[in-house]
Amino acid sequence: MFADNTDGSTCPSSISSSMSFISLSPARRSAAPLFLYLFLTATIGVLSFPIRALFVTQTLGGSTFENGLSFAVPAIISLVVLPIIGDFSDRMRERRLIMTVGFVVLALSYALTSIATTAWFVLILVCIAIPFMVAANAQFFAWAQERETERFGDKATESGELRIGFIAGWVVGPAIAGLLLTYGLSYRNIFQIQAVGYLVMAAAIWLFARVVVTKPKPKGENFSWLKWRAVPRNLLLIGLFVALVLSGDIVRLANLALFIDANISKNPVDLTIAFAATPVVEVPATALCIYLAKRGSKKFVLGFGFVAALLHFGLFPFAQNLTQVVILQALYAFIPASALGVGISYAQKCAPDRMGFATSVIFSGQSLAILLGGSIATLGGLFLSIEMTYFVPLFLILLSGLIWWKLEEL
Repeated sequence: MFADNTDGSTCPSSISSSMSFISLSPARRSAAPLFLYLFLTATIGVLSFPIRALFVTQTLGGSTFENGLSFAVPAIISLVVLPIIGDFSDRMRERRLIMTVGFVVLALSYALTSIATTAWFVLILVCIAIPFMVAANAQFFAWAQERETERFGDKATESGELRIGFIAGWVVGPAIAGLLLTYGLSYRNIFQIQAVGYLVMAAAIWLFARVVVTKPKPKGENFSWLKWRAVPRNLLLIGLFVALVLSGDIVRLANLALFIDANISKNPVDLTIAFAATPVVEVPATALCIYLAKRGSKKFVLGFGFVAALLHFGLFPFAQNLTQVVILQALYAFIPASALGVGISYAQKCAPDRMGFATSVIFSGQSLAILLGGSIATLGGLFLSIEMTYFVPLFLILLSGLIWWKLEEL
């Protein structure tokens, strides 16, 4: 089992709260298996991201419109159900049940995708699978934060720090996918590998030792979208900020492969390099953002994402070679590094007694970002060139700056 030191004892006095992220304190050792689990989960999940648009448009003969729908429609479903699932999870004795169900559904979805013959069938599968995936991810961060806080209190590793393990998987996943394609595996084989991988992760979550939470579960009124005004103001604002500042993410993911294929290179290795640039930089960028947020202002660090988003989408359509693409992809890393790396911890501080709900609000914001970006990608595929589509998110990013201005420092 992933059993580890369960007492909350402190280290020798030489180990202080200001110790670096690689500290060997009990809290860091406790978090290590969580990093490994997140790393493996992300590696499995991202295997098909670099090739999904090409699979839909080239292998299945789908249109860019259908490719955009495969991002937008699941986001609508996720946006609606995530806060409800999160609120319900705060009343459950074991959050891992939601994770297990989500991963099993994902495994079935990828297995069926590997034998799909039409883009519309893939769209149906994605609409079922993605909400389960996002719910499972949100619940992992809520469960992990409760687990570590119960053990170590203020010394516990925060969700933003744990997310670095997830990002590391995004570094390795595209590289593995590129190698597998280079050595002769097909797109369908990649989906089959993902199906097996998610089944393994569904079982592996139960290898962690259970920690009994001493605080009672909340007994308040259930969340309803009709009563959304009852949600803490800062929690609503951070969710909306995440939605707007990340609204271009799906535009980037849906069109990057197409942009490179049309303007830069048809070599799959170049595509892999471009996709990997963001998560490679996001690891140290997230560590830097968390470091600055702990020692300064969380709101100030969240502003990094706003500036990086303006620069990325304003300059990307003018990229003329792989080096420029990689630089802009690296710059993009500071958007999720600040908005999610710091944003998750900010949200959880807005409602510390409703960890599942607070975390789900952030992931709902991310789903809204996917909906907005998917809509832009869909309409852009119909009426705009790939290059012009990159400019559209700038309007929403500017709105995120206004939301950021209204955030309070916690």
